[in-house]
Amino acid sequence: MVNDFVSKEDLPFFTSGSRFSLASVFLKEGMQDMHATFDLLIRELPQSRNFFIFGGLEHVAHYLRNLKFNDEQLKWLEAQFKFSPEEMKYFENFRFSGDMWAMPEGSLFFPNEPIIRISAPIIEAQIIEMFLINAVYLQTALASKLARFVIAANGKQVGIGFNRSYGTDAAMKSARINEIFGNPNSLVLYHFKHGSQAFGSGTFHYLIMSFDNEVDAFKAYLKHMGGKGYVLVDTYDSIRGIKNFIKAAKEVEKEGVKATGIQLDSGDLYELSVTARKMLDEAGLSYVKIFAMSNLDEWKVAALESKNAPIDVYAGVTELLTPSDAPTLELVYKLSEIKKGASIFPKMKTSTQKVSLPGRKQVFRESKNGKYVCDVIGIEKEQRSGEKMLAPIIQNGEVVYKFPSIEEIRKYFYAEKEKFSPAVFDINAKYDYPVSVSDELQKLVKQTREEIERTHHYDTDF
Repeated sequence: MVNDFVSKEDLPFFTSGSRFSLASVFLKEGMQDMHATFDLLIRELPQSRNFFIFGGLEHVAHYLRNLKFNDEQLKWLEAQFKFSPEEMKYFENFRFSGDMWAMPEGSLFFPNEPIIRISAPIIEAQIIEMFLINAVYLQTALASKLARFVIAANGKQVGIGFNRSYGTDAAMKSARINEIFGNPNSLVLYHFKHGSQAFGSGTFHYLIMSFDNEVDAFKAYLKHMGGKGYVLVDTYDSIRGIKNFIKAAKEVEKEGVKATGIQLDSGDLYELSVTARKMLDEAGLSYVKIFAMSNLDEWKVAALESKNAPIDVYAGVTELLTPSDAPTLELVYKLSEIKKGASIFPKMKTSTQKVSLPGRKQVFRESKNGKYVCDVIGIEKEQRSGEKMLAPIIQNGEVVYKFPSIEEIRKYFYAEKEKFSPAVFDINAKYDYPVSVSDELQKLVKQTREEIERTHHYDTDF
């Protein structure tokens, strides 16, 4: 029996066994009350990208707010890890009791900027690492890719499929991200879960091939669907398909049915769209829209738009949900501070090419004449100009943030987009938005390095 689907009740176990082993070490050392601060960030931009879009915040907050082990999970933990009664008592009472600060979902961000900051007892902070990375990784990768596709479409309607995503969870998350950008999606499960209106986008080859000829298939679809949806015209031959569509559309038009549009899914989309527009207009079907697919990505859409292709709707699936240009993100969760009682100890990695920044940090986004000009990563409490990007989401285990609706996230994204230079969104040109480290944080880096040298680097004689 297949038994690998993940439910909400399973999420406390969405971690690695080593996290429970480390929890045992901390408990046995009496370190369970020691607080740790971790930063979630992406180290570098893929070569083809100029920005990231933050996604997944609400999923993370829901996970943290509801994090606890049920009786079945507790029994399994005890048997699997041989925890003592004292250790089991800890896990029986386990909850997330710490703080989370984060950027708003839909924010643009850049390498090395903390997008989530966690401060919590160290066992809690380290057990949640895997879920945080997984939830933010997927949705940020999707949002960053879909944003580019939407931008390339120049304000035209965009549709995103879901069938070629990496699994059912990825499909559901992609539908949500797609909604953030204002694009319809056809995943019925998503609409069922969210109480929104499901719809069908058009015909498929097998419907066409089920009839004796294209005209009958087109007429049947248009008649029974009241003209809604887009009719696929390339089952046999695109030009002939357009002619057959025109014949069917003109016949149902006499019955008061107006066809929505046609789908182009193969061949030279520019030439086909120009030809189709001319044929449709000459037939008196200027109201019929043209919907283009065929493994589109942002570069193909940008190229079509640069030639003023008469395409009304762009749709993508494979390249958007499994982006080959940037299939990985170096998303990491790094310790930046330890607090023991009233004493605070900044922490950082100093290993080659993987240096991290110490202390509790804030991202300051500075503006000039209403436009963002740079970001500065600084110490949380330093006084600087600029908008503070990290806001409190959870404090002492309780949510203190009002999560925006999908529509509000959408408005936020598009409003923020207008504040950046257009160069940030250039699909074909690399642009490095300025991000620097404040003087105060650089001082803390120097002090922390010196402390590491003093306490950890010593000669050994074996």
